[in-house]
Amino acid sequence: MLKFTDEKLVLSRRDLVIGTVIALIMGSVFIKTGGLPLMVTFVPGLFVSVGAISYMFIKKVEFPKASVFVPLFFATLAWQFIHFNEEFITGFYMKFPALYGTMPYSLEKFVTVNMISYFVFSLSCILIYIKGLRFFVLPMMFFIFYGAIGNAITHAWWVIWLKGYFPGFFTSLVYWVLGPLMLGTLVGSKKIAWLIVAITSVILIPLVTITMV
Repeated sequence: MLKFTDEKLVLSRRDLVIGTVIALIMGSVFIKTGGLPLMVTFVPGLFVSVGAISYMFIKKVEFPKASVFVPLFFATLAWQFIHFNEEFITGFYMKFPALYGTMPYSLEKFVTVNMISYFVFSLSCILIYIKGLRFFVLPMMFFIFYGAIGNAITHAWWVIWLKGYFPGFFTSLVYWVLGPLMLGTLVGSKKIAWLIVAITSVILIPLVTITMV
């Protein structure tokens, strides 16, 4: 039977280095598979994720207890499937790339990239809290930053900028609550969490705006 580790989890320098390498690999994969649309959305999310885990390392922030964080993480990930469903049925895989002058994603690519991502996010949380492999915080943090917070920011901004509904908007609204709540729980401070949300907004909004066709 799998059991959560009782070890106090704090990021080491090795965890930070490996996490940064994972971010570089993920960024390369995103650019190769998604082109400009993912370059201006997912890649900034990776940079902010590295910044957040660097903060956790410098401040020696302990990971929250599994009993507190794991249910919150998987509840948020469960909502991601609802969000994915709205995007799927409203044509996000066509309209999102079109904003940035690229060809629509095939249904196969759209579904595969999302499902593999959810698998990696889930496995990362499990490996941290069962095996103590703390460097997997990077994929987990990326889900918090782009899967939740980034989705909330960009979908809201696209609706404002385009003056109309954009696929995925309604379900993304829930992330304005779940994203900061999850981040605040992980970094141990609601104030720091909202500060990072503000920084993420300042980075993402200009990027997704100036690169639109």
